[in-house]
Amino acid sequence: MCYDAVVFDNDGVLTYPTPRSVLRQGVRDAFAEFGVTPDDAVVDGMIDADITRIQQIAERYEIDPAALWAQRESAVAATQRSALEDGRKTLYADVGTLAELDAPLGIVSNNQHETVESIVDRFDLSALFGYATGRPPTLEGFQRRKPQPDFLEDAVSAIGVDSALYVGDSNVDVLAADRAGLDVAFIRRPHRADYQLVADPTYEIESLEELSAIAV
Repeated sequence: MCYDAVVFDNDGVLTYPTPRSVLRQGVRDAFAEFGVTPDDAVVDGMIDADITRIQQIAERYEIDPAALWAQRESAVAATQRSALEDGRKTLYADVGTLAELDAPLGIVSNNQHETVESIVDRFDLSALFGYATGRPPTLEGFQRRKPQPDFLEDAVSAIGVDSALYVGDSNVDVLAADRAGLDVAFIRRPHRADYQLVADPTYEIESLEELSAIAV
């Protein structure tokens, strides 16, 4: 089937997943701005977060939840930018094959929008991806992240197409695409070798190279 556009998740699809140590440092840097030294459980709670957990942690340290989250997003974006600059976070080699696709390309990530911008800038991807977005650094933006379809629906509207294929590496990607009414290609990278899907994707691939036989 031909698609009018192809949209990609970022982490685990275009770039290698961010090392957890990088995320942890960002969270610790965020708390340092409030004079707090959190324990490991709190740090991990701000990485594998949900809105209730964020509010509980903020209450524990008597910090405004919105202020804590904004600082967390800024600090984690900064540590990820450093990881991009020093090679701890880089592109998968098969991203170069996407130039062969004869369709507009976009990025929709649950990572911070600032981080997505850093990736596009670091690897000079603006000519390849005409649309690229991540979540806003707010609690509202956090709650709109995938598997909610909001960001995907916004992307399809902004690109101005009727049909699009979404490429992701997680259940939230598969579910978000389904809720947005899009076909989805699940890419089973090595870090997803034993990953169990909760819903069937339209396609399952092992490399971005395979998209040339699907999307055009």
